[in-house]
Amino acid sequence: MRQLSPFKVRVPRFSQLIFLLILLLAFFLPTPYVLMSPGTPQNILGNAISISGAKTFPVNGKLSVTSVMVTNPDSYITGFDILYGWIIADQAVLPRVEIYPENETAEQSTQQGAADMQESQANATSAALSLLGYKGDTKLIVNSVNEKSFAFKALLTGDQIIGIDGKVLTSATQITDYLDSLSPGKVVKVKILRGAAVTNNAADNSIEVPIKLSARDDGSAFIGVNIETKHNYPITVKIKLDETGGPSGGLIFALGIIEKLQSEDLIRGRNIAGTGTITDTGKVGPIGGITEKIIGAKKAGVSIFLAPQDNCSDITHPELLQGIKVVPVATLSQALDVLRAPDSANLASCNIG
Repeated sequence: MRQLSPFKVRVPRFSQLIFLLILLLAFFLPTPYVLMSPGTPQNILGNAISISGAKTFPVNGKLSVTSVMVTNPDSYITGFDILYGWIIADQAVLPRVEIYPENETAEQSTQQGAADMQESQANATSAALSLLGYKGDTKLIVNSVNEKSFAFKALLTGDQIIGIDGKVLTSATQITDYLDSLSPGKVVKVKILRGAAVTNNAADNSIEVPIKLSARDDGSAFIGVNIETKHNYPITVKIKLDETGGPSGGLIFALGIIEKLQSEDLIRGRNIAGTGTITDTGKVGPIGGITEKIIGAKKAGVSIFLAPQDNCSDITHPELLQGIKVVPVATLSQALDVLRAPDSANLASCNIG
């Protein structure tokens, strides 16, 4: 090839070394990304769910919650880690802000995950027992208050919320739905019980506290409290699952409770798994990491995977559905219908365009 320049360009060796040094540093400097990979499904039909106060029945098969492994917000993720993550087929590289709120620490993430898990288990218990016909009382208890919200010091840990703006509210879902209709800056009247009135169920001693609604990053309104839903049923359900946090196990927890409390064999010796949040009324909601959870389930030999209907749009690769039945559901009742269907049934599936 003919050289266009009459001069031969020579890069000094020192400059070459500096360039190589910068290139190497780029591989080892921290980056604003996290790594996500499939977790191992955990069967909850063993000792994960314990029930007292009612007869339980033997189980046959596996019903597993699925999870993803995500590096924590304090992890030192380098360019080399990102390159390796892109090479490994089962590992996803995502911007940190898609997983964690800005400036959230690993400790804060763990605490939030534990709170979400606790609420998920409470909702699952309520949804399952209500569907089975059990009656119980529900209390919405404040377990923490956001220091940056207008509710700070106005509402206290241990307060019981019984209504907002004259509306009687009996679930966290009802509170969320009502606040979704309001705008940040609006002042609402939160009706609460405080102190001994909570223990004694003394509704006559309720007080109203005016709270100005704060704004989330997406512009939606919130009060600024985390709510623990406490249910008082004639039976006691305890769920214990190690090294798992977040709300995505709700659907499977509810199905596990139902499986143990009735003589009907829903699992029938099969290997079933799934994911999805759940409200105390049995509505199934979307989760993150659906692809990684399905991959983990396939590796564990799962035959039927219950997925939130709203997550179907996140499943974009047809090969992900090969070798496993991914069945979308929107409610706990729909999930039960799937489990009751005969093995030869033509189950619903996510349509991939």
